[in-house]
Amino acid sequence: MTESRDSRPCKRCKATDAPYRLRNDPTCRNCYVEYVEGKAGRRLGALARDTRTSAKPAPRKYVAGLSFGPSSTVMTHVLDDSAKFHSSRRSSPVFESVIVHVDTDLSHSADKEDTPAKRLLAKYRERFPNVSFECVHLSEALRVRTVDWSSLPGLSGEEDGDDGERLRRFFDSLPSVTSKLDILRILIRHLLLDMALDKSYTALLLGHSTTALASLTLSEVANGRGYAVPWQINDGPCTVCTYGPSKETSRVEMPIYYPLREVFRNEIMLYLDLMPSLRALIPADSTAASSVVSHKDLSIEEVMSRYFDGVEGPYSGIVANVVRTTGKLERVAGDGFCRMCGMTLDEQGDSRWAGELGDDLGEHGHRARLCYGCKRSIGG
Repeated sequence: MTESRDSRPCKRCKATDAPYRLRNDPTCRNCYVEYVEGKAGRRLGALARDTRTSAKPAPRKYVAGLSFGPSSTVMTHVLDDSAKFHSSRRSSPVFESVIVHVDTDLSHSADKEDTPAKRLLAKYRERFPNVSFECVHLSEALRVRTVDWSSLPGLSGEEDGDDGERLRRFFDSLPSVTSKLDILRILIRHLLLDMALDKSYTALLLGHSTTALASLTLSEVANGRGYAVPWQINDGPCTVCTYGPSKETSRVEMPIYYPLREVFRNEIMLYLDLMPSLRALIPADSTAASSVVSHKDLSIEEVMSRYFDGVEGPYSGIVANVVRTTGKLERVAGDGFCRMCGMTLDEQGDSRWAGELGDDLGEHGHRARLCYGCKRSIGG
């Protein structure tokens, strides 16, 4: 993962110039690059096998999230290379990817043309000509069908103001930094899912590394959604509910995969150092850890992310074991789903997650349709 000071040849190709260390083995530049790209490519191959419904190869159409961060940029590069490879082979099925960035800046309207996000996306579009790109404003989340908006106070559609203003007021009403980032992540996921469903795509791809998945695992447990961790972290089909006015209208299965789930974050960072054209695309604040004046400024997710970023170097096995252990957990399907995050509800109710706080016996209306984690994020 780092530069090696010994003079041993590359473990993989035996080249004498092997200045990098990958999983404790000396590695040359070419083998390092091939390792990272190969890990992602094999996960895409597993996705193709898992979603194949007939003997004849079917078109592969994916929606992928792009945050402009290191992992999602590498995933975009791998998808672009895959699309180029498949287009060069006559016998290969269609390989189509749409890369979607969700613009979370609520200070401007959704229809504004010249925004920082759109300018940066134009650079990605120029660098990766074999995939298509879209920029979606966060306010568009209020129109998705995968959230029951009637279950959320302040976002049921009866309030004054445009979508951006309503969403700003909603975020201002949330009780903490942790709540804001939790709900933001959920809304981004819903936007991507809604687009995948609307355009009948094969799967949704997210760019989390091993390190990011380990962080997400513990932050979800801390946020009160421990029962849903297998659905959040593991590759495979997830049940997605759609809603009309105050009622559920359908349930569909949407595969969600993490192509970089077997690559550590520091391996991705070194890979980017070896690929300057990719590194140049990424904003500086996406690769550098920001200084924190007070821990009150940090969300649970940020605390977990900083912890795993710190331990993955000397204790990479701990990080990998968190994700592997999660992968062994059974996905227990329930009859009910949270109307906000979409995760399956615990059959035994919220009491095991609420702990000594117990259940709110007077709970009714919108809160009765949310999981414990979403109730806590929205209401404190």
